Amino acid sequence: MAQPIRASEAGPSDLTPTPAIYTADRRGFFIAAVGLALLAAHSGAPSPLFPLYAEQWGLTPLAISTVFAAYILGLITTLLTAGGLSDHIGRRPVAMAALFVAAASMAVLALADGFGDLVAARVLQGVASGLGFGTLGAALLDYSPAWKHARVAMINGALPPASLGLGALLSGVLVEFSSHPFQVPYIVVFIPLLLACAAAAFLKEKHPRRAGMLRSLVPALMIPREVRDRFFTAVGALCASWALVGLYLGIGPNVSKTLLNIASPSLGALAIFALTGTGALTGLLSFRIKSEKVMATGAVALILGVAAIAAAVAMESTWIFFAASIIGGIGFGAGFQGGLRSVLELLPARQRGGTLSSVYLVSYLAFGIPTLVAGLLIPNFGLQNVVYGYAALVVTLSLVALALLIGSRAKRIRLVAAAASSR
Repeated sequence: MAQPIRASEAGPSDLTPTPAIYTADRRGFFIAAVGLALLAAHSGAPSPLFPLYAEQWGLTPLAISTVFAAYILGLITTLLTAGGLSDHIGRRPVAMAALFVAAASMAVLALADGFGDLVAARVLQGVASGLGFGTLGAALLDYSPAWKHARVAMINGALPPASLGLGALLSGVLVEFSSHPFQVPYIVVFIPLLLACAAAAFLKEKHPRRAGMLRSLVPALMIPREVRDRFFTAVGALCASWALVGLYLGIGPNVSKTLLNIASPSLGALAIFALTGTGALTGLLSFRIKSEKVMATGAVALILGVAAIAAAVAMESTWIFFAASIIGGIGFGAGFQGGLRSVLELLPARQRGGTLSSVYLVSYLAFGIPTLVAGLLIPNFGLQNVVYGYAALVVTLSLVALALLIGSRAKRIRLVAAAASSR
């Protein structure tokens, strides 16, 4: 992957998109979409089990946060090094590797008997997600005609969050009603992942391979200059959105059980799905609205949502918590998908995998780091106070998102005025 500064200084031959085949490939699109959905679902599967692991093995909140952070470590390391690999060697081998590693992580989790196994499995999950999110998201664009790319961008934004929530919900139901709660949720996901890995062998490569594979493994962000302004404008919305998801998947199960007295794993997982499912639906409904307006709406909804979460915790109210999850879901969906659409609209074909990986890198940094810090703070400040602090962080990030959007709009107005005065 190219360093941001290098990308801005690259010559035309480096940034001109290689001619790509934009004919529709329905089979390839279906395989890529299913693979992307399974990757997102497999990453959400362990969340409902975190409180059970804590009880079974006496794990502290810090230990659970470490398990959660192991996923982020694997994902971020992979995104930084191999995030753009499929732009060089093709989508098929990277997609197969991602799905195979994801299946392996499910096997390790199904056989886990201690903290070390959980950490190892979560690192594998992060590697799989880091390889697969950008690759399969780019494949969706490769296998669709150019005139459908705006709609595919919407799918890229809606499919992972919806699948993430469905994975957590399915896992929660299986944990509650299965006789083997520590194994069955992972086996149920393991089998489709193996089948998807086999199906990925039939993916066709839709654009020529690029030189520079080894150079692409040097840790860096891929931000082509065509989308750089939009990328940095969207950073606030991306971070605020995924920080909220981190709250739900990282410490959310503990919040549900300890502060809201939700004993049912499936009901706790339903709160996660209320957030991510609403987020996916928001992306579908806001498809025809300008991405800047969608991001601004998302920032406001995030502020309202986390305020309601804080109220739910203070009042120990389950129904307020679910209402807050829906409001926060609107903010998450609008913030994330608005930002993603803004970047994808101008994205060069040759740099799809790397740039999508950069979007996920920023998002997952905001997703993981606050959760790890929360785990460090819970023993000294208590879970309830940490939730309040987490809510304040999301509010701050949302205000930053609004400031970036206002600044971007003011810059465009100045440029238009300058262009008009020079005529």
